[in-house]
Amino acid sequence: MKSNSLHIAATDDTPEVNFSLVSGKSSILGRSLPENAYEFYRPIISWLNSNIHLIKHKNELELSFDYFNSSSSRYLFEMLNILERSPNRQLITVKWKVEKGDELMFEKAQELSSLLDLNFQIEQE
Repeated sequence: MKSNSLHIAATDDTPEVNFSLVSGKSSILGRSLPENAYEFYRPIISWLNSNIHLIKHKNELELSFDYFNSSSSRYLFEMLNILERSPNRQLITVKWKVEKGDELMFEKAQELSSLLDLNFQIEQE
């Protein structure tokens, strides 16, 4: 599954996913309430596992969620854990954008960031 990019279109219950090793800009944006979180996140995790070693320059992952459920949280942590294990993790920045006043998403972002040794920036906008 080696490829320089991965795109999954958003639905009412799943976020838009864009990963690009070429541009160094990746994102997961929207709402994550998939009926089966394992089925939704499995191809993303598989892609990351296959391509993480290809990171050779600065990469930024932008995360922004209206909401995500607890099963999505598990797979988000698994994805971020893959980034943390990258031999070039110092080149990776995670920017988690939270809508101003959304305390729930802010707390979830803080909780996940506290479990990982990554360059993590939580921004309220």
